[in-house]
Amino acid sequence: MQYLSGLRFFSLSLTIVTVSQGFSILNQTRRLSSFVTSALGTNTRFKFFFSSVSSSSLTSTDEIMATVSNPKSWRSLLEISIAKTRKIRGSNYVQLSTVEDGEPRCRTVVFRGFQKLPSDHTFFNECDSLTTTMKMCTDLRSRKVAQNQQQPMAELVWWFPKTNEQYRIRGRLILVGQHDEDDQDVDTTLKNARKELWGNLSDPARESFLGSLIPGERYGGEDTVTIPVGGRNEEDGKPVPPPENFLLMLLDPINVDYLLLGRDQYRQADVRDMGKWSYERLNP
Repeated sequence: MQYLSGLRFFSLSLTIVTVSQGFSILNQTRRLSSFVTSALGTNTRFKFFFSSVSSSSLTSTDEIMATVSNPKSWRSLLEISIAKTRKIRGSNYVQLSTVEDGEPRCRTVVFRGFQKLPSDHTFFNECDSLTTTMKMCTDLRSRKVAQNQQQPMAELVWWFPKTNEQYRIRGRLILVGQHDEDDQDVDTTLKNARKELWGNLSDPARESFLGSLIPGERYGGEDTVTIPVGGRNEEDGKPVPPPENFLLMLLDPINVDYLLLGRDQYRQADVRDMGKWSYERLNP
C-alpha cells in the first residue's frame, strides 16, 4: 500500500511539473528527486511539495503577464511591491545616488514612507491618488548635503528580491533642518514632518545623530560626548528634541524606470510633466 501510495504521489508530481512549463530542467530534477525520496510520506508532505511548486518561478511569470494585461503606474506598482515584502527585514533599504564634482556617490539609506502634504503645498504631487514624495533622513554633517547643494537632482534605486522588481526613481532631493524651522517663511508642514520623523526613529537611530563625530571623517577614537540612552529624556522617557544636524530628506520624483525580471520581462517608464504622470512600455 505504501508503495502504491508513493506511485500515486509521484504521478501527481509529474503532472504538476508538466503543467508548470516555467521550470528549468535543474529545478525539475531537484524537486522530483526530493519528492521520490519522501514518496512514502503523508499527504502533508505532498501538500508541502505542491506549495513549493506553485510558489516558485511561476510567480514571477504570472506577475509579468498580469502587469502586461493590466498596466499600472509606478506608484500603484510600488504599493503592491511594498505590501508583498513588508515583513522582510531590510525591505525598506534603498540606494540613493547623488553627484559630487561630476562623479556619482551612492549609499544605502532607509526609506521611511511617503510624506503626506496638503494639496496646496509646493511639493504636493499624487499618482493614482497616492502621494509620491518619498521620506528619508540624513545628517547635516554628511557629504551628501554639500553634494545636494551642487546638484539637487538624485536617483534612488529600490530592488525587491522576492518579486524580482527594480525601481529607479529620479527627482529633486529636498533637505529640511533646524535652520529651516527657525525661518518663519518655511511652512509648518515640513517643520512638523521633521519633528514627527525624529520621534518615530528607533532608539539606536536617534542616538546616531546625537554624537559629535563627523560622518566620513578619519577615525580618531570613540566619541567623548555623553549620549542619552535611546535619545530619550531620563525623566519622562520621551525623545529629546531633534538636534540641528538631523535633517528630513525628501525625494520629489519626476521620472521612474520600472523593471520586472523573470522568464519573460517587462519594463516601463513613468514621466511627470506639469504635475501629471504618464507611462509607456519599454524594451527590457
